[in-house]
Amino acid sequence: MRQFLVLGAGKMGLVLAKDLIESGPQNGVTIVDISPQRLDRARSLIASSRLEVRQGDMEDEMQRESFIKGKEVVLNALLHRHSLPVLETAVRNAVHFVDLAGEGADARMSHDQEARRRGITVISGMGLSPGITNVLVGRAVHDLEETEKAVIFCGGNPVHPKPPLDYRIVYALDSLINFYERPALIIRHGQREKVAPLTEVEPVGFPPDFPDMECFFTDGLSSLLQTMSGKIRGDLYEKTVRHRGHARGFKTLQECGFFSKEPIRVGDQRVIPRQVSETLLEEKMKLGEDEDVTLLRILVSGKKSGVPETHVFEMVDYSDPVNKHTSMARTTSFPASIAAQMIASGQVADRGAVFPENVFDRDLFPAFMEGLGKRGVAISHRVVEG
Repeated sequence: MRQFLVLGAGKMGLVLAKDLIESGPQNGVTIVDISPQRLDRARSLIASSRLEVRQGDMEDEMQRESFIKGKEVVLNALLHRHSLPVLETAVRNAVHFVDLAGEGADARMSHDQEARRRGITVISGMGLSPGITNVLVGRAVHDLEETEKAVIFCGGNPVHPKPPLDYRIVYALDSLINFYERPALIIRHGQREKVAPLTEVEPVGFPPDFPDMECFFTDGLSSLLQTMSGKIRGDLYEKTVRHRGHARGFKTLQECGFFSKEPIRVGDQRVIPRQVSETLLEEKMKLGEDEDVTLLRILVSGKKSGVPETHVFEMVDYSDPVNKHTSMARTTSFPASIAAQMIASGQVADRGAVFPENVFDRDLFPAFMEGLGKRGVAISHRVVEG
């Protein structure tokens, strides 16, 4: 039996573990989390003798080592700060590794030689964005003979927006705030550029249901900045899609210092504004039973045989009420599950530290997309000439 280890039993980890179990009797899964409550939920949602539930602290190096050793593939669904330590432990123990997180491509590539020597595959950024977005950009660039521009519009949102911020949390709030505070690295007119997040807000529509959205710069390119260097001559950037007014609302809180990590005195106590804000927003912006939707559009333009072409990929994905999976969990976790199973089956032959756009852009592209389609994630693709 193939032995998979899923780290984290939160929104993404649960869907990962469930999909691995449901993909066939050949898969055994161990899911590890520090929270007994999350593990109890995993037991109740995934009723299978092939699931093992273990409590553990992945900040403890000895515990990381003991859980990872002997597994076939590790899938990381922990907060981003755990990503590199887990990656390093997997490489040291010669265990294949698939990560939802993908920032810090250079740090990940520093493990390439050791991963190759140990004969393992390390794929970082194998979620939605990075992940699906990387695969689609990589595929279009491969199909074109010259690529001028690649633009990604992507975001998870509540179907029915309501205050505060017309947003509901579809992944870790800590990660969301970091995402909004990190300068965005983009390529504009062929030159790498650093821009402020939440800037250059512009309208974007996904008719008929979401015709009046907005988008703004965020730091979502991850490894694409390295892997597409020299392949895209003009622009390469990502903008996050939200309901209208969201960026302005968040920036107001930001400018007022609500996300500062510097302690301030309130009465006779010292408090950290970000901790207070996270506590309040976590409660107010829970998705609960509300529906969410993931919106995606990717435009990659260039030339083939001298003829201008634009590859257009689009997706409008809704939450799954039957399995009680959010759309964000589906579109983030399914790609990692598919990749991990393709590694275990031998379909992925690449070894070393690699990224989605280099693994699934060519021969494995049809199988990867078929895997998403079987799970109900439908992505349209058309090529527009001229």
